[in-house]
Amino acid sequence: MFSSELSSGFKYMIEQVAPRFQEDVIRAFNNEGVRNALMHNKNHYNHKMDNILVSIGDTKIELSKLIFPWTPDFRIVNLTMNFSMLCLDVNLKLGDLRVKGDFEGYNITLQNLLPAILAGKIEQTFKDVVATGRIGFLIRGDSMVLTNYDIKYEPSETDISVKYYASNGSEVETKRTKQNSEKDSLRDAVWVELSDILTRLLHSQLGEVLVERSLTELLLGEDENLRDLAREHSQRANKLLDTLLCTAKDYIVDKNYRLIETPLINAAFKEKPSGLSQGAFQTGYGFIKDLSTLSRVQDLSLYEDKQRLVVYGSLTLREFKHGYDHYSCSFEDIVTAGQVKATVYNNKIFVKVTLLKEGERCKTQLDNIRVSTIRDIDVDASRLASLIWLAPRVERWVIGNLRHIAVPVLEKHITEAFNYAIGKTDCVSLLINY
Repeated sequence: MFSSELSSGFKYMIEQVAPRFQEDVIRAFNNEGVRNALMHNKNHYNHKMDNILVSIGDTKIELSKLIFPWTPDFRIVNLTMNFSMLCLDVNLKLGDLRVKGDFEGYNITLQNLLPAILAGKIEQTFKDVVATGRIGFLIRGDSMVLTNYDIKYEPSETDISVKYYASNGSEVETKRTKQNSEKDSLRDAVWVELSDILTRLLHSQLGEVLVERSLTELLLGEDENLRDLAREHSQRANKLLDTLLCTAKDYIVDKNYRLIETPLINAAFKEKPSGLSQGAFQTGYGFIKDLSTLSRVQDLSLYEDKQRLVVYGSLTLREFKHGYDHYSCSFEDIVTAGQVKATVYNNKIFVKVTLLKEGERCKTQLDNIRVSTIRDIDVDASRLASLIWLAPRVERWVIGNLRHIAVPVLEKHITEAFNYAIGKTDCVSLLINY
């Protein structure tokens, strides 16, 4: 084991207090869930989601006015407090989760012949969702603060239902079921943001419960043992990730990855859904910068057993700019051109590095790089002139394109840099000599 062992006496004390503490946390968690549900249902609370732009060949689909219209019921299958690894192991059932909104679909080739857009309502139901994984906590003052979420949400299958009006005025409704093994761009795009919403809701419910518990009272005044272990875990995890991050950033600079190219936007629109005139909005290739500002802003978590040691937590881009140096927009006899700039003020990039213990040798691998959070985005489009009424749509297109099309490009470049860093770093020595 790389991390220190707790003394037998302290282990025994934890074994005595842990079951009662877990029961207390579970009871308070369930009560908090009931309170949240009553409050949100009374206020008819909806979680608004960003627009989604999906391109499949020359077919374009836009989902808009998306909402997740309720607070899920987190039902505990298992919740185990692992004091020696400063984490909670969780297994939760969330039931069926529904996201609904509007859709527009069109084909670029068809657009050149006929200005036709198919529009209607869409509803996606994620069936029997479960959440499994672990949540690392940090000790702040006399509290345990849930910080690093290594949680995977997974539905059993997904029902997709759409409604639209046919040319004869009759309403058409179709429905299909997608298995997890099937690729589906629309489902996957919705799932990314929904997972972030679920983590925030889980943190609000579980984090509030845990932070109110006094560590000193729980451990009968023997909490300094756990504090020492927490400091050791943070120092080991932070040193490993900081070293990898430094090498990865050098690679980013050497490869001229501070600014990376992202896919373009090609969208069609009408001033009103019932309007006859149709416009077009197109950009050149976009960009994301500055990847060299990738930073750690909080302590990471460490988990270890006989087979592996895992370091996990979140990084952030201190400067996250996105945009397009050129766009063109045409509607009726109006033609405009300009630039689009966006700034992301709140972002988290989840990273997970695993050291596999294989006999006398150890193998280090990058298990996950994932942009888990993108929020608080400011978008500015220049020179819209008389098409200024289009500004809210441009903002939604840019954010939708960023979240679901540009972000995978960002993840790819960061993954490449970290894989390079792992290949150049003696991770075992860093963990031993922390």
